[in-house]
Amino acid sequence: MFIHNFKYSLKVLLKNKQLVFWTLAFPIIMAVLFNMAFSDIENNEKFDAVHIAVVDDEDFRNNKMFSETLKSLSDGEDKVFEINYVDEEKAKKMLEDSEIKGYLKIVGSEPEITINSNGVEETIFCHVIDEIKSDSSIVQDLGMKYVMQKIRSGEYQMDFNQAFTEIADEMMDSDVSVKDNSPDNISFVMIEYYSLIAMACMYSGLLSMTLMNYRLANISAVGKRSAVSPAKKGGMIMGSLAASFLVQIIGLVMLYLIMIFYVKVDFGNNMPMIILLSFVGSLAGLSLGVAVSVLIKAGENAKLTALIGVVMAGCFFAGMMGIMMKNIIDKNAPIVNYINPVAMITDGFYTLYYYNGLDRFYIDVISLLIFSAVMILISLRGLRRQRYDSI
Repeated sequence: MFIHNFKYSLKVLLKNKQLVFWTLAFPIIMAVLFNMAFSDIENNEKFDAVHIAVVDDEDFRNNKMFSETLKSLSDGEDKVFEINYVDEEKAKKMLEDSEIKGYLKIVGSEPEITINSNGVEETIFCHVIDEIKSDSSIVQDLGMKYVMQKIRSGEYQMDFNQAFTEIADEMMDSDVSVKDNSPDNISFVMIEYYSLIAMACMYSGLLSMTLMNYRLANISAVGKRSAVSPAKKGGMIMGSLAASFLVQIIGLVMLYLIMIFYVKVDFGNNMPMIILLSFVGSLAGLSLGVAVSVLIKAGENAKLTALIGVVMAGCFFAGMMGIMMKNIIDKNAPIVNYINPVAMITDGFYTLYYYNGLDRFYIDVISLLIFSAVMILISLRGLRRQRYDSI
């Protein structure tokens, strides 16, 4: 029965020309348009250090994590920041005169960033400070463990500041650094291509939703026959998902071939991980499409509107229309992006491109798999509970 459902579903998808265009052809067209729009941007412009200011007061000087890390990021030919160490009034004046993109002030142990706009350079500034703050929290946790170990061993006389300083030095000498694993310098155009892949993954939900609509008795004649048949609902969903996944993989393969050989996008050494994330992200999109189709008791157009609305809202909260939005959501409502599959996909791509560790990447992959499993289980439960007065 699974094979029969799989073959039937495949035929339904491939005969729907409008669906094939939006899920297979549209991402390729967008990739070509991106290439036309961005092809000369990075050839004509080199990355310049971001001009910022730091309020050089006692709080900043006593915070070794921030002072030493920012110093390392402002040294050398490949420096990220051009830093002016000034007082707060001077920093405000420089920002008003557009001499800097923003300034940092340490209040106690917390960083406060002031910017006037949400451009690329401001985004870099905010993102780096967030990463340093995150690493500072790790240092504090390690420091507390260090102190507790000393106390348990009977050493009550210790220099607590020295303990924290040693841990901070050890981290800065090891992995507290932003490291570019790509073959060239940071490419902001890559973010646009990653966003395109993420959106293509989520729009795979159109495939699974189309097939599920064929299986619902209140939508189609085929659904009426399916409802009274002895076929298991789980088998129908799995067959529809398998056919949708195959079509989606074909679309992704075509998209990657165009990106690599025509657009000349250089994915560096991360290509296997990018493919893994794309496949898992597509599974999340497919499962979301099934859930929307099963749970929303409305017509086909209403379900389509709901799916597109959910995906576009996820894209917005994930920062695909502006990376600063992701920072705002992460700070004020982090639970939103914890359950947002688009945020998981884009975060996985950013992790691969900007950082040298894979721990965060695997967390995103596992989160997407959990999201997919939850959506499929909810869909199965919804199908089994459907009852009709008459068919």
